[in-house]
Amino acid sequence: MTLLGPRPAGTLNERRVGRMVSEQLASFGYQVVVQTFRLPNGRLSRNVVGRTSGPIRAIVVAHMDGVRGTVAANDNGSGVAAMLEVARSLHAEPGVLVAALGAEERHVTGSRVHLGSQRLLRSIPRTARPGIRLALSLDMVAVGPTLNVRGLEGAPNRSARSALGRARELGLAASYLPDSGQSDHAELTRGGIPAGWITWRWDVCWHQPCDRVRRLDRVKLRKAAQVVLAAARAAL
Repeated sequence: MTLLGPRPAGTLNERRVGRMVSEQLASFGYQVVVQTFRLPNGRLSRNVVGRTSGPIRAIVVAHMDGVRGTVAANDNGSGVAAMLEVARSLHAEPGVLVAALGAEERHVTGSRVHLGSQRLLRSIPRTARPGIRLALSLDMVAVGPTLNVRGLEGAPNRSARSALGRARELGLAASYLPDSGQSDHAELTRGGIPAGWITWRWDVCWHQPCDRVRRLDRVKLRKAAQVVLAAARAAL
């Protein structure tokens, strides 16, 4: 993914990554749908969504776009890689929705909301949302000393509680950190699907040219994926 260069929302590189993700999810056996949506600048961005059979019970997402001037290895090539690993492990389970989302970076789009997750939310009927037991966003999961589960609420919602519990079972020292809505979990939560954000923090190369693949810690990436996988299995 990083070999494609910078991938701001609505660019050719974002579309190329979307095709790569679509092919990978299809190879796992997911039913794949591409959701397109228009950006404030008139260009199109897209989500790549994989579904297994049955009503949705667990959602795992990661945004595939990045900011200009960087290959965006940690933010958020790392999250997409972890999402794909989770997807590979859950491909035979009913009730799974996984997605690589476009247009998360509001710094690029100029939007007040994360447009990809807003588009995904519109595709989930309101009547189906109460049955969703888990929703987690993987964003920046391969750099930083502290594993955080983040959410809009002052105390962990059900998705965040599940992730924290699974982290403890895996022997990981994860802690909850409220935030003002800095990733795709925000739009899901506001739309009635309580969601959490899994991240290692802090990365001094956030949105900088130094956000390169050689800095990524594969152990941290694997641990983030393990937490999400365990939480998803508990929800299914």
